Amino acid sequence: MKKIRFIINPKSGTGKSKNLTALIYSEIDKNIFETDIAFTQAQGHACELAREAVALKYDIVVAVGGDGSVNETAGSLINTSTSLGIIPTGSGNGMARHLKVPVDIKKALANINTGKIDTIDTLEVNNRFCIGTIGIGFDAHIAHLFAHAGKRGYSTYVKLVLTEFASYKEKRFVILVDGKSYERDCFLLTIANSSQFGNNAVIAPFADVKDGIIDISAMKRFPFYVAPSLIYRLMHNTIHLSRYFELLKGREIIIKNNVELQGHIDGEPVLFNSDLNISIHRDSLKVIIPAI
Repeated sequence: MKKIRFIINPKSGTGKSKNLTALIYSEIDKNIFETDIAFTQAQGHACELAREAVALKYDIVVAVGGDGSVNETAGSLINTSTSLGIIPTGSGNGMARHLKVPVDIKKALANINTGKIDTIDTLEVNNRFCIGTIGIGFDAHIAHLFAHAGKRGYSTYVKLVLTEFASYKEKRFVILVDGKSYERDCFLLTIANSSQFGNNAVIAPFADVKDGIIDISAMKRFPFYVAPSLIYRLMHNTIHLSRYFELLKGREIIIKNNVELQGHIDGEPVLFNSDLNISIHRDSLKVIIPAI
């Protein structure tokens, strides 16, 4: 019998986490799993609950929430024998979508029963872990505003983007990629392990969580009238064909910084007050993905 713990963020997304306890107990295979359910009470609590599960030799810890919840849970599972499962109930669910985990809750629970265990890479930036994307451009600005928005969900995110686009100024960055220096003016600068922000908006079309390579997606400022075509490209995995887009790749990334810089890690807002030192850890996290 395998021991499994579900860590539920009751505030995640747009209310999809209601009545989850009953659903988990009805859908999870009782012949395979001994099930335990815990609810987070504050930011960072998922880390503690996952760390406790590792100490108690749980086989699987399942993050029930959005990308922030997945990040918190995964941070305690890196370089352990405990696998990460995902039940996506967030607004974007970028990591779940990248791994092809169903966003339908019942199907995601079925994936826990029937899925296989794979091993993926993780990123580290200034002693913080990341499994999906790190942003320090317009997306980070929106992440900070979204975190304080009264209402969650895709429509809120879109409204913020439309409201803030005109006033946001691109920033100049010095980026060291495996020791080679690049100076770029960026509207968006995304450091990617996985391919997308969420909602199937693919910002790093060639990112692979198993290749040991960090993708850096840099986008120049673009006229507002170009936005619809760029959104189309984001949603159809062709952003790399835009003349405003540049892709860099490497294993050790340094982004020079001497100011208080807004950023996000897996969609959660952070502030950077020094250079960003980003590295990749090969095969450091076990995850449950669809068997087919």
